[in-house]
Amino acid sequence: MMLAFFIVVSPCGVRAGVITADTVWQGEVRVAEDVLVPEGITLTIRPGTTIKVVAAESTKTDPEYVSPLTEITVRGTLRVEGTATSPVDFSGEEKKAGSWAGIVVDHGTATVAGCRIAHAETALHVFDGTLRLLDSTIRENRYGVVAQGEKSGITVENSRIADNDYGLFTLQGPHVVTTTAVVKGNRKKDVYSASVKEYRPEVPPVSAGEPPVDRRYKDEALRGDTVWQGRVEVGGIVRVPEGSRLIVMPGTIVEFSKKDTNGDGIGENGLLIQGRLIAKGTREHPIIFRSAEKEKGMGDWDAINIMNSAGAQNLIEYCRIEHAYRGLHFHFSTVVVQNSVLTNNYRGVQFQESSVDIKGNHLYANKSGVQGRDSDITFSDNVIADNYVGANFFRTNITARGNRIVGNWKEGLRIREGVSSLQENLIDGNRYGLMVADTYYGDYSRNSITNNLETGLSLKNVDNVEILGNIVAANGINGLNVQDTRAVIKGNQISDNGERGMGIISFDGVITENNFIANGQYAIDLDGPKDVSAPSNWWGGADVNTVIFDRKDDASRGRVAHEKASASPIPFAWPLRFVSTDTIWRGVITVNTALTVLPGAVLTVAPGTKVAFSQGTGLAVKGRIIAKGRDDGKIIFTSVQRTGASDWDEILLEYATGSEIAHAVFEYATWGIHCHFTNLSITDCHFKKNYGGMRFRSGPVQVTRSVFEDNVIGIRAYIGNAVIRENRITRNETGIFVREKGGGLTITRNDIFDNSNYNIRVGDFNNEDIDAKGNWWGTDNPPQTIFDGRNEPGIGNVLFEPALKEPVKPGVKELP
Repeated sequence: MMLAFFIVVSPCGVRAGVITADTVWQGEVRVAEDVLVPEGITLTIRPGTTIKVVAAESTKTDPEYVSPLTEITVRGTLRVEGTATSPVDFSGEEKKAGSWAGIVVDHGTATVAGCRIAHAETALHVFDGTLRLLDSTIRENRYGVVAQGEKSGITVENSRIADNDYGLFTLQGPHVVTTTAVVKGNRKKDVYSASVKEYRPEVPPVSAGEPPVDRRYKDEALRGDTVWQGRVEVGGIVRVPEGSRLIVMPGTIVEFSKKDTNGDGIGENGLLIQGRLIAKGTREHPIIFRSAEKEKGMGDWDAINIMNSAGAQNLIEYCRIEHAYRGLHFHFSTVVVQNSVLTNNYRGVQFQESSVDIKGNHLYANKSGVQGRDSDITFSDNVIADNYVGANFFRTNITARGNRIVGNWKEGLRIREGVSSLQENLIDGNRYGLMVADTYYGDYSRNSITNNLETGLSLKNVDNVEILGNIVAANGINGLNVQDTRAVIKGNQISDNGERGMGIISFDGVITENNFIANGQYAIDLDGPKDVSAPSNWWGGADVNTVIFDRKDDASRGRVAHEKASASPIPFAWPLRFVSTDTIWRGVITVNTALTVLPGAVLTVAPGTKVAFSQGTGLAVKGRIIAKGRDDGKIIFTSVQRTGASDWDEILLEYATGSEIAHAVFEYATWGIHCHFTNLSITDCHFKKNYGGMRFRSGPVQVTRSVFEDNVIGIRAYIGNAVIRENRITRNETGIFVREKGGGLTITRNDIFDNSNYNIRVGDFNNEDIDAKGNWWGTDNPPQTIFDGRNEPGIGNVLFEPALKEPVKPGVKELP
């Protein structure tokens, strides 16, 4: 077997691209463009080699790379063989931190010895790869070493990571071993670790079977109208010329064999649409575009390319596209993509100079989900998840609404230049949430920017931007980073961020009517000399001087002007129709639409929080709710109107086991709590002025030390399993109504009295006796206050004897 082996000797400029044979660098090497070491290839760098990396001249990012900066990406093997006396040097030609991307180990292996790396965005960035770093110095970079993913394993031996902005970051569970390593003296943070819940795609894999191949194509053109159905194999580039149409029927499987003539590991077969493509599957019978290889992999084929097709609309609907270099690629075209799945591609969708409508799609587990430039785009109701980079738009006019951008390993959403309008999007669990730069107009309102590992929202060099009514919470370091920005930041909930609600370098505008609550170090940290205007905010009940870092703490900084601070929480309208990720509510939350806590999500309501529901709205909990107030900080669930029973609907718990509710008040609801098939504990709560306080089916439910008063029905049980103990149930029309199957109830040591119709009412379909021994009924003749089999033969009886002679006076204090 013959092996190809190349040596690059001083002086040399490595212009570009993919290294297709085992290669050695030595001497002086100038890297002018991205370099890729593919799987199966080894790049060796000899002692004493100097590598100068040129800053990127454009914003172009090919799908096989992860940064717009110049990078060296390793999917094969990198061996850096420096020594103490003859080290290997990597540096940026501009000698400025962040001028090149760094070395990216993407599922590859790198052994880096005797090395100095400087001026990178991230000196060494490991994605599910393996790194051994020894006898090396990492300095003057933005990030020293970043490892991401449970499959990543890094060892740092006898090395120094210092004088960077950030030192050693471990994200999403990598395995890290450090031996005699020094990680200190980094300007902003030495060591940081964070993880998020793993994203589970909502779209199951399609089992399409293996029908025989009906048609095979090589390099050819399809003229006129062509219809594909069944199973089609493409072994070349199939072109649809101008004036022609390709129509792909539901259930069709289109497979592309792999042809790689230049040895870069990326397939070249695909479709070239210059006419029109109609690929309209159905939910039950999607169209599948995939690799024809037995061992299928990312990049086995090129793309569905739609070029110069703006005259008529191209349609991709209910399709599944996988194993491509670029699943969909548009240029000078009009395209609608909806209800489709794009996964395991280098890039899901790429377009420029086009008019694009992307709606209701799932793009997950790609290197890059979406990248667009110089286009008009409507982007709505998509899920962009578990990609390296979620969505990246440059010089676009974009309207984005209702998207879920979650769990992406770098940016969730990046916008640079152009005009952008974002409403009601969830941007959660990415490394960085929303990054906006060099933009002259933006409207970002009613979004949820939460649980991102580092920063929720970053604004740099933007003008005329409005940030209105967003929840910016529980981000790992900062909620917002602001630099060289003119904006209105108003009416946002900025809470529970790891270090700062806002970190500001330079800002011209106003920060007003926001809630800053429970941010780790500071609500606002001003790290620049110019004053900032922040009037009429609520500072979480803390002394404002303790939660703002500005001139009073460091004379070199500007002043945060915080006059007219609000004395109480400013009501914050919850921006979305769902809670799909772990969320904390604080202050005053208003709910203006029916809201659902989705399975897997936990909604935590902090002590002292008030939740106000608009008429007809309510909360459905299919995940969990933890609403544990305190005696001195009760949680209140109420209505906006506060006029009477049924102002709002109910809190419905379905299969919400693990939920807890304590020290809470429920008022003006149709039902305060409506519980199905949930193991639920309710303690020290107050249900008043509702149609019904609580109703439940199944259980088990425990209701203790609570008050039910001034409702039509206090408690309603249907086929229930519950212990109702030490409660006060009074001044309702009916205290407890048992509709059916009351044999699973234990009602004991309660004060059940002065309910205007009945203390307990047994329903017509309940044929079981009910255990209600040991309660105080407010009368010497309890049967007068009970409707059961004594009143209507055939239904169960309430077993009330022995009855207590004195009230229990449950241990709840007088409630509001």
